[in-house]
Amino acid sequence: MNSKRIKLIALDLDGTVLRDNNTLSTAVRNAVEKVIESGIQVVAASGRPYGSMPESVLKIEGIDYAVTSNGAAIYDKNGRRIYSSLLDEKEVLKLLKITEKYDLIFEAFIDGLTYTDRRYVNDPMKYGCSEAYVDYVRASHAHIEDMRSFIYEHRKELDSIEYVCTDKQKRDTIRQLIADSTTGFFITSSSENFVEFMAENATKGNALKWLCNFIGLDLAEVSACGNADNDADMVKISGLGAAVSNATKLCLDSADIVVASNNDDGVAELISRILWHNNML
Repeated sequence: MNSKRIKLIALDLDGTVLRDNNTLSTAVRNAVEKVIESGIQVVAASGRPYGSMPESVLKIEGIDYAVTSNGAAIYDKNGRRIYSSLLDEKEVLKLLKITEKYDLIFEAFIDGLTYTDRRYVNDPMKYGCSEAYVDYVRASHAHIEDMRSFIYEHRKELDSIEYVCTDKQKRDTIRQLIADSTTGFFITSSSENFVEFMAENATKGNALKWLCNFIGLDLAEVSACGNADNDADMVKISGLGAAVSNATKLCLDSADIVVASNNDDGVAELISRILWHNNML
């Protein structure tokens, strides 16, 4: 660990704070509450839009900020949007042109809400959704018949867009085509079958930098923990970067330390280590 006290912890949710069954364990919840009581700020940092953030996390007293949509937006504890980085409509039009010959399941995030292809809502598991998240998909998504037209119509107000594809070769081929033909996207993935597109500066890491400047903290005083590629930049730039053991290779390679998996309360382990570190200084 570094020589500075940790004053803020940024935590990814799915696959990090939450178990694979989409629940918050008692041990992790107690640890988060304990670290907040010690004076350390906790920030939820998720790929989810604000409207789909789990209440089990947001309702914990003392979580005052949420980084959402992979860094495209930050909200305060009152649900007020304090930071925004929207997609460039010209790049969105390029993406629609590149993908027009493919039948893809698209999602779009706008102003904290999720809009998705009705086909995905009707049968989430067909498109790689785990059983634990089926109810979440059906309860929190607006159902759109023609997502390509919807994205075109809302091209000036998009936080992010993503496509779902269970065919790895097809998924990777389309991702590379878009990467080679556009310049304004940050392209990442929060889970295996998703490819996600934000504005090029809309990453969790950049959002964390902005938030630290906003509240007056140095990144050396921050710890960040995640499990996926979309967490890697915030893990890497923080003073203490952590990855749960179930993380992707990119996230693991970006971390200073590795803690137990999301199913084994790795975030509680991280918090215990941070409290010990702070008490030793």
